[in-house]
Amino acid sequence: MMMGKRANGLVSVAFAGLVAALVASSIRQPLLLHGMTAVGSERKNLVTVPLDAGMEAVVALDHVTAELTGYVLDRFTGKFFIQYRYNVAKDFPIRPGKQPRFLMVSGLADFRQFSSNERLADGVVYVSEENSGQVVAYGIPWNTQFRASTTGSQQLQFLPLDYAKTRFTNIRD
Repeated sequence: MMMGKRANGLVSVAFAGLVAALVASSIRQPLLLHGMTAVGSERKNLVTVPLDAGMEAVVALDHVTAELTGYVLDRFTGKFFIQYRYNVAKDFPIRPGKQPRFLMVSGLADFRQFSSNERLADGVVYVSEENSGQVVAYGIPWNTQFRASTTGSQQLQFLPLDYAKTRFTNIRD
C-alpha cells in the first residue's frame, strides 16, 4: 500500500513537471531559422539573401561581366519590383588579360546603427576573387516601407562595405 501511494505521488510530480515544461516552452519565442541558398558555375553564381521580415532578394554574379545583379519580388503582385546592380570589377585588383574567378555567398548582418526606415537589409553578399585573394562585403539598401509599397519598380545599387584579404602570400602563375 505504501509503495502504491509513493508511485502515485511520483507520477503526479512527473505529470506536473511535464505540464510546467509544456507551458514554459509555449511562452518563449520560437527559434527562427534562416535558410539561404547558393549555387554556382564557372560563369555565374546565384544566392538568396534575407532582407527583412519575410522578404528576400535573389542575387546573381556574372563572372564574365563582373555584374552583381539582384531582384526582390513584390509580395502583392509576385513580380520583381526592386533591382540592385553593381559592377564588382572596380573592387578587385584584376590583372589585364587574366580572367577573374569569383565566389559568392550570402550571410546575415544586424546593422544596429540605422534607426530610420532607410537602412541596410538584414543580409550581406560576400564576393571573393580567387586570383587576388580578396573578399568584399556588399550591403543592400533597404527601406522598411518597401514591404508595403505598391509604387512600381525601383533601381538601387549594392554598397561595398569593407574589403579583406584571404591570401597573404603572392602566387606566381
